[in-house]
Amino acid sequence: MFDLFPKCIHNVYVKIIGKLILQEFWQQHKRAKKPLERWIQVVEEAEWHNFSKIKQTFRTCDVVKSDDRRFVVFDIGGNKYRLVTTVNCEGQIVVIKAALIHSDYDKEKWKD
Repeated sequence: MFDLFPKCIHNVYVKIIGKLILQEFWQQHKRAKKPLERWIQVVEEAEWHNFSKIKQTFRTCDVVKSDDRRFVVFDIGGNKYRLVTTVNCEGQIVVIKAALIHSDYDKEKWKD
């Protein structure tokens, strides 16, 4: 039997906003380029519906609270770099706030 209305299967993958921040960062920190490109590839193929799904993908990520905001922080390149983001699981959007070397992350100026 021919189905006039086949079921459409549509996966909504995560979109990344702020890739320019990553490109500017890896221009200054050449060794960060490959791990950040890999992070982009993994994220753009992901379907995250909650933080536990993010944690399954990146076991070393953490939620960091600052005032009334919540950030998801990813360890990149074997913990050499930190990627500070906000994640909207419902909209499947990751917004990059900052890419930092570990020592700059520890100064916590990114929370401002």
